[in-house]
Amino acid sequence: MKSRIYLKQWLHSKPEHYSSKTDLHYLKIANSIYLGLENNQKLVLKQFMDEADVASLCCFITCYYEDVISQTNIWKAFKTLYAKSYGKALPFYTLTEEYLDEEINAEDVAFLIWYFLNTIQGEKFVSPHNEFITNIAKQAMEVLNEDYEFAPENTVLKKFYQINSEHFDATDEFYQTRDFLYAVFFDSYLFYTDIKRRFEQDVFETIEDLSEEKPQMVMSYIREVTEAYTFSKSSALLALNAKDWASAVVGETDAHYKSLTSISQKVKGLFLYKSQTETDVTLEHIASGMLFKMTKKSFDSLEDIEEDYIIYIGLVKYNGEWWFSGNFSASPFNADLILDEKNSAKSRSEVSFLEDQAQMASIMEQQKQAFLDFNQGSLVAFLSAADLNPFLEAYMTFFNDSLKLSDQEKEAAHKRTKADGYFGNTAKEDPLEGEDKVFVVYFNPKSGIEFYDDIINAFPDERNSFFTEESREDVQYILMSATCSTEFTNYFVEHYKDRLDYFKSEPYKSYLNDLDFLLRFWKKDNYHTKSTVVLTGKDGQ
Repeated sequence: MKSRIYLKQWLHSKPEHYSSKTDLHYLKIANSIYLGLENNQKLVLKQFMDEADVASLCCFITCYYEDVISQTNIWKAFKTLYAKSYGKALPFYTLTEEYLDEEINAEDVAFLIWYFLNTIQGEKFVSPHNEFITNIAKQAMEVLNEDYEFAPENTVLKKFYQINSEHFDATDEFYQTRDFLYAVFFDSYLFYTDIKRRFEQDVFETIEDLSEEKPQMVMSYIREVTEAYTFSKSSALLALNAKDWASAVVGETDAHYKSLTSISQKVKGLFLYKSQTETDVTLEHIASGMLFKMTKKSFDSLEDIEEDYIIYIGLVKYNGEWWFSGNFSASPFNADLILDEKNSAKSRSEVSFLEDQAQMASIMEQQKQAFLDFNQGSLVAFLSAADLNPFLEAYMTFFNDSLKLSDQEKEAAHKRTKADGYFGNTAKEDPLEGEDKVFVVYFNPKSGIEFYDDIINAFPDERNSFFTEESREDVQYILMSATCSTEFTNYFVEHYKDRLDYFKSEPYKSYLNDLDFLLRFWKKDNYHTKSTVVLTGKDGQ
């Protein structure tokens, strides 16, 4: 083990171009925690991380301490958001009256150690109830409590997590706000082992994949990655995105809170340029037919672009206006490209969050009821590879018949769903045919049919003729894999937990007490299922 932590490592979890006179004080605290670790504790920690990461853990605990002292509100934002969702202060731990909400607490430190261990690496899930976690937390608290009366407030750091609107003007307000999202999501200690590491890994892989491309092309792809993390990616904590955290950091009484909460998901893709006025540019999202008015505060006039030019662009709604964000390119009208876009379910789903949610829920409820009628009252079915596509085709026919469509409408619906890939492919060359696979089919009330292979032994069900014996690996895959939807996982737990030995012993039994929090942690970006229904031709403005 290294003998001590140096300033350079302490600054790893700080914003870029940051320095403060208080850093030496908090570095001393981090070293006290680090040097206080016993040899057996270091050995346990090194099962999950290398030596440098053990030092980073001590810095991480100290950053929490500095955050509470300086009221930078990063930890407070988590506490606020967690309490709003679950009505209690923390997951996992039983809190006594000694727990003080606005102060430092051993349970906070234990939780943060658990979080660090499970984000610094993803190969082994570490239970929050491991004794070594609570022991390290208690030791760290001895250091923090001894220093508490002398700890200086870091006013420099606090300013990084406040919005300074003195220099805002109408043309850059959104971009200044976007910079604040960056600061919270990429440059705060709480997301150092989660968002920042994932982002840096994605950027590294992008650069490697594009090593033969021109620098301008590489930068455009890096910009796409940055935009994805800023507006779309979710944290392991609570599966929330940057605008959720940023608004919680400033708080509901802040003048910028409403603007932060107004930030929409990002829409990116291909549009047709339609027209422009002195204030707006009108674009038509090709896949859905939605019209968008982009404010010219975020974009110069498109003087050299003709009507129906194809534009690739990213748009974010902020304070009721659509702003340009990300990359831009333009090309002449191309009928084949437009046809491909209109037939792309993925491209249409970019705007699904703008649809009438009640109407989409009604459509999905109709499909769900048809599936229940078709599948003898169950949302799950267990099928061999050979039976999968015939089952999906039969359901599609059953559903279309329930709508009382004309033959022509049925054929059109059949072609559309086949093209979108909702029901597989029944061609002879289908790779599923002849393979020794079995599938669990599930109708997701939010997104439609899902099917999963290689988890059949998590379902002790009389209808599951493929079940042999309970598989712990299958159960854990359903719980922890981002591939399995939240709805499918909740259905599985609700209907099968009492039949499975997995949930009868600790620590797995205790997971049920904080299941939703853990599902958010495990599934992250995929926790919130996106609807596949798009009502084309609507107005997106």
